[in-house]
Amino acid sequence: MANEKKTPTTVERLLDACKRTPGEQLLQFHSWTDADGNPVVFRIRELSFNQVREIQQMSSGADFPAAIVTAGVIEPNLRDERLQQACGAATPYEVVRKMLRAGEIEDLQAAIEKLSGYRGSTLQVLADIEKN
Repeated sequence: MANEKKTPTTVERLLDACKRTPGEQLLQFHSWTDADGNPVVFRIRELSFNQVREIQQMSSGADFPAAIVTAGVIEPNLRDERLQQACGAATPYEVVRKMLRAGEIEDLQAAIEKLSGYRGSTLQVLADIEKN
């Protein structure tokens, strides 16, 4: 029995869960290319529960999609003053609304939300427990 391996408890298996690295993805819109015809790639990141809740509390309904996109897009930097000037925008939210088409905003928002664990099932029912 010296070689018998002890099965870790659920808590033991979760000890490193808080150390996991937030996910990132590279996305490309079909219609986006630069002046030389090269595809423009967007780099997005996972948002934490606290970040999403803060955005929900601070943003009005109309600004919520733009806020999620602004928080979740790493590259291009939507807060860059040059981009704001080029778009004639006073805020990053305006950059999002002026630079992207409505469907592109929704697609980016959905991709960021999926990466953050929303818009999909993250649980699987293993068994129903009957109570007497």
